[in-house]
Order: sequence, then C-alpha cells, then structure tokens
Amino acid sequence: MTSPEKNTTDRRICIGKISSSHGVRGLVKIIPFCEDTSLLNGTLFTDKTGNDTLDITLKNSLGKSILAHIDGVTTPEQAKLLKCSLFVPRETLPEIKDDDEFYIEDLANLNVIKPDGEQIGTVITVQNYGAGDLLEIKPKSGASFFVPFQDEYIRDINLDEKYVTVENADRFLIE
Repeated sequence: MTSPEKNTTDRRICIGKISSSHGVRGLVKIIPFCEDTSLLNGTLFTDKTGNDTLDITLKNSLGKSILAHIDGVTTPEQAKLLKCSLFVPRETLPEIKDDDEFYIEDLANLNVIKPDGEQIGTVITVQNYGAGDLLEIKPKSGASFFVPFQDEYIRDINLDEKYVTVENADRFLIE
C-alpha cells in the first residue's frame, strides 16, 4: 500500500471490489463494476476520500471475476486482508459519448418523478444484490424503497434537468 500526494477532495468512482484471495501466491479476485476492466489495472484508491492505494496488475479472467496481483502481496494470508472497494478519480474515466449512457454515480440526488410530473423523491443510489440493478429511492416521507432498473419502470433519465421518470413506483412504496 502506498500513500501518494493526492487531493482527497477529488470525486472518486467505485469501479470494482476485491472479493477474496486466490491460490497460494497471494493473488486476489476482483469483481469489476465497469465495462472496461483495463481501468482496474494500475494504481487504485481503496476508499472515496483517503490516500491509500493499491498497485494492481491484472492477470486473467475467472468467470465474472478477474484475477490480479497486488504489489507487495505474496501470500494468501496477506491477500485475505485486502477485501475492499477500488476507486478512481472521476476525471480518469472515459468520456460518455452516447445520450443513453451514464455513470451510476451521476444518478445520485436526481429527482424522481412520475410520468405526470409528480415528485416521488430522490435517487439514493443503484444497488445490485444479484438479480439485477435496483434504483434506490428516498421518498418525500417514509423509508427508502427499490424499483427494478428496467425499461418497464425507468422511463426517462435526464441528467441535464436532473430527474428520473419512474412508472408504477407506487407498487414498490413501503407504507
């Protein structure tokens, strides 16, 4: 682990996480959260605001995971201590060129409205517990709830005007 001189106020995006150790040489399994897995190769931050980093060298794919070597880690015992998320500064991510694409981080704090314009609440984040992406919404009052991130429910995402249009959100509200 290194601690380079870096401004800790940079906006960082989580692009993966170390899930477990692998083998006897101290390799780790990384679950990528990005399409371009080459972003996981190099020096990555281990949290949103601190200066601790890991120097990662990708080895090969293993199902939905990627095997990687962490600089200075040579044993399974060392690798087991490294379960953490991996972050990069936002400005290092590729520029989005398509209007239908966005970074999940861009959805946080957007207003959530019904097709008729009635405000439901705001986006907290997008979660994935294994069955698909879920938009987590904090309503004007009450507990947060989840809406499947599918065309059937998510009708429009407008980053310029800062809103997400959700169809049939009432089905998921927790009373």
